[in-house]
Amino acid sequence: MKRLTPTGARVHARALLASLLLVPVLSACAGASAGLGTSSEACFTALPSAYKAVGSRAKLLGVRLLAAGKVGKVVEGLPAGDGRTLCLLAFELPDSKGEYRVVRRDDQVFGDFKLVAYSLQEKKVLKVRARRSLPMRFAHEISIV
Repeated sequence: MKRLTPTGARVHARALLASLLLVPVLSACAGASAGLGTSSEACFTALPSAYKAVGSRAKLLGVRLLAAGKVGKVVEGLPAGDGRTLCLLAFELPDSKGEYRVVRRDDQVFGDFKLVAYSLQEKKVLKVRARRSLPMRFAHEISIV
């Protein structure tokens, strides 16, 4: 067996340390995706219609596939609790200077947002609602939103 030099031992030690530090980060990502619902991927088909509804300068924050009743609590005017699921898409809008400003305070995210309720069954935008804060998480913990 080949004997490691002091330099080689340091390189191996650094590689081991880096891999040990990476494990919690990767497992945190897996946990966050479970909380956000990996079933939301179907909602990405709503992006063209949603961008058309909010404008091309809007920045996508995330998508959620939720029960219609839950979406109806944050986007008024939707049929309540009819048993179907809807996509809820969150967008951040630029301010008058064209800048995106989001502030996070006490587990709440504030800014200039638009929420889009989209029906996968009907393939159309049902409602768009402007909000000053996000009603739920739309991104992983490592993100600001």
